Amino acid sequence: MFRNCLAFSLFAALLIAFQACSPAVAPEVYQAAPPSTSVFRDTLPFEFREGFIVVRARLNDKSMPLDFIWDSGAAVSTISQATREYLGLPNSIQAGAVTTLDAFHLSGITFPTVPVEIVNYDGYAAPKCIAEAGVIGANIIRHCNWYIDFDQQLLIFSDLAQILPAPSAVHTLPFKPTPYGQPEVRIATAAMGKAKAIASIGQSGPVRISSKQLPDGGSMVYDRAVVDRFASDIDTAVVFENTGIQVGGLDFQGTLKVQSGRQNQIGNALWARYNLALNFKEANIQLSPRAEAPTPDFSLPKLGWMPHFTPKSDLTVGFIVVGSPAWEAGLRMGDVINQIDRRASPGWYNDYCAYLSSVQAQFGAPEQMQVFKNGSKQPILLSVKAQP
Repeated sequence: MFRNCLAFSLFAALLIAFQACSPAVAPEVYQAAPPSTSVFRDTLPFEFREGFIVVRARLNDKSMPLDFIWDSGAAVSTISQATREYLGLPNSIQAGAVTTLDAFHLSGITFPTVPVEIVNYDGYAAPKCIAEAGVIGANIIRHCNWYIDFDQQLLIFSDLAQILPAPSAVHTLPFKPTPYGQPEVRIATAAMGKAKAIASIGQSGPVRISSKQLPDGGSMVYDRAVVDRFASDIDTAVVFENTGIQVGGLDFQGTLKVQSGRQNQIGNALWARYNLALNFKEANIQLSPRAEAPTPDFSLPKLGWMPHFTPKSDLTVGFIVVGSPAWEAGLRMGDVINQIDRRASPGWYNDYCAYLSSVQAQFGAPEQMQVFKNGSKQPILLSVKAQP
């Protein structure tokens, strides 16, 4: 873990206001009708893409399936502006507005009269590379019981009367639905104490806690949607790696991310370690062991930086850890990078989505690297210091 060598007060001016995940609109505005079929059990395949559960759904009377992120932690289902245009909805419905779809079809099950919020993916937005159509949120998910099989990449879902148990469950975590229908659990962390957090099954990310003042200790990071795919222009957080976390009766070592103005959430860095049953009838989550190796938890890059890239802009520093080798060498957010080792920066990526899918693998593990900043003829040597 990189040591945070500078006090928080030095960076207070860089903090920005983050958009909270829970909407300000009253919960009843987003309430969707239950499925048209009162007794059912169906199976929906998914793709585990960039740490997100991605499924296909059909909307209204359209026959072409569209890719959606399935996220129990999303308070409301959303559709993008591109999806609105595909459905032929009026141009007057702008981003942030709520409209109601006649039908939302998941496999063979139809959800009628579903309120959705219109979202706008500007420029090179990460969701376009994951599932451009939108998000299936709690106003749909709350009407079913679910079994999420990460090994087989299947969602088995049923009416609420049928309980879907997790085979050989090793943990049962009780939850309380929020007014929006999201499952909320109690957690405790070594760094931040006790709190409540939304179980965002389906969304990438570690355990995240909101705090008005970022704590001492851990590693302060700045991120421009490189690691956190839904980051604001520049997000600031303190990251605690391999720290003690308790969710219900489950104790584990994981990554804790502390930010300001964000909703407390637990993402797939935990949930993808298990196959699990999400039972809204009994208000619990049952966890059972996976046959395959679980998805590894998030870890900071060894050199403490990763680039930000779009085809229309220079390669810049888009993620950096305060006190890391990159920070100590003088790299800062937004610095233009002309060359990495012997490769000119434009040659690293030809496509934005290819960059997103490979940037962590390419820049997380190296322990040594030469970087040429814009206008500099001399390289900056980055190297992990030997431990005493």
